[in-house]
Amino acid sequence: MTKWRVACIDLDGTLVVGTSTCQHLGVYFGHGEVIRRLERRYAAGEMSNRDVALEDAKYYRGRRIADVAHALESLPLIRGIERTVTALHDRGMRVLLTTVTWSFAAKIVAERFGFDGWSGCVMAESQDGILSGTVEQHFTEFDKVRYVERYCQRYRIEMEGVLAVGDSRSDIPLFQVVGHSIAVNATEAARKAASCAIETNDLFDVLAEIPNA
Repeated sequence: MTKWRVACIDLDGTLVVGTSTCQHLGVYFGHGEVIRRLERRYAAGEMSNRDVALEDAKYYRGRRIADVAHALESLPLIRGIERTVTALHDRGMRVLLTTVTWSFAAKIVAERFGFDGWSGCVMAESQDGILSGTVEQHFTEFDKVRYVERYCQRYRIEMEGVLAVGDSRSDIPLFQVVGHSIAVNATEAARKAASCAIETNDLFDVLAEIPNA
């Protein structure tokens, strides 16, 4: 049996190509330039994920989850996501979508491709699927680590049996605590922090980078 029990895959920059989930939704809902500016400042280290979430949240007040799901149908994605998730499942792994973006968006993508769980910043919403425009729970790159640790504790899985796939600043803390990490189309900092790095337009290529998989 493989030693790998959990695969954690990032969303923005890893699965989403050429933009981010929030930028894509921002363009769709009319505040694209606002979120582009916020994300540039986040990438430069001038803002925290908490700051970005507080600014972005208000543009979702009164919007329906159903409208978000419709907007995400055109989200540009790397090839091979469903094939990769299926292959990881076939190898006995649970597959998590580990992201710091909005959890309502992560849930839509995760369910579309068969992920076993997802993370993200939580926005309050009504029982009938109307977003409040307020942050209920912030989620940082360090919360991503805690999310994976809690998930593994629930299933009695050691962190050495976890592999992570990501591309940027928000993935580095997780890279530092798992058994193996793969930087995909990544920033220089993420490449240096990862066990290995690849450039590809098909997520299925990560399987070749998993030791003894």
